[in-house]
Amino acid sequence: MFETLFKKPLLGKNSAFTQHPLTVDVHAHILPHLDDGASNIDQSITIIRALQALGYKKIIATPHVMSGFYNNSYEDILQSLHLLRSILKRNNIHVEIDASAEYYLEDNLFRLIELGEILSFGNQKKYLLFEASFISKPSYLIESAHRIQQAGYIPVLAHPERYISLNNIDTLTRLLFNGVLFQVNIGSLTGYYSKQAQEIAETLVKKNMVAFFGTNCHNESQLKSIKSAFELPYFQHAAKENVLNNSLMETETQYWSSKMYAKI
Repeated sequence: MFETLFKKPLLGKNSAFTQHPLTVDVHAHILPHLDDGASNIDQSITIIRALQALGYKKIIATPHVMSGFYNNSYEDILQSLHLLRSILKRNNIHVEIDASAEYYLEDNLFRLIELGEILSFGNQKKYLLFEASFISKPSYLIESAHRIQQAGYIPVLAHPERYISLNNIDTLTRLLFNGVLFQVNIGSLTGYYSKQAQEIAETLVKKNMVAFFGTNCHNESQLKSIKSAFELPYFQHAAKENVLNNSLMETETQYWSSKMYAKI
């Protein structure tokens, strides 16, 4: 399975690297006022300009959806997206912005799936980004992944390298073979979150198990670690050869506009 999705082995540490190879960020908290990311439109613009300077041409906003903490509705997210797009246009900031969400794995997620109120991403809207408790049991994740698949989505686990219960490669391999794709935080490769997260992220890259890289950018302070990761051979090779980010460059503006106005 690994060879089918991600074919080439990790290059040596002296491999050449001329520019940041990713054009799409699949995980960023840039919509203002929705979660623990950008707290206002000025912060949104600052982060977006910085990511654009790093080479990103498209950013998929993924605000948290978590009952009792981040009760962001389908309509809230799309309206915030529409507002941000209009402000970027007025300021001549030419970055494509789309919206998905980072769903917490809970009963409410499956209720939203049943209601048809899921914001997924990808050119066919097939990828569903989710996070779980940092101590979730692998069996629970696998069961939940099967339910997501039965609903017609491909489950993408956000930052698997950060979960305490997933700190060995055998457990991660079981998840992958059960249809869970992995989105690794770029900053994890620098040790930004922890040494353990860094080691697991490196292992996932070496074994070609990373489907997507995401900045998971919440604020300006994270940008330094993200930028420094670009020079690392683990990131260089996987971003150029293995991950699926750049396959998402096809515009989705018309899709989201129709979804939003259908709700009004």
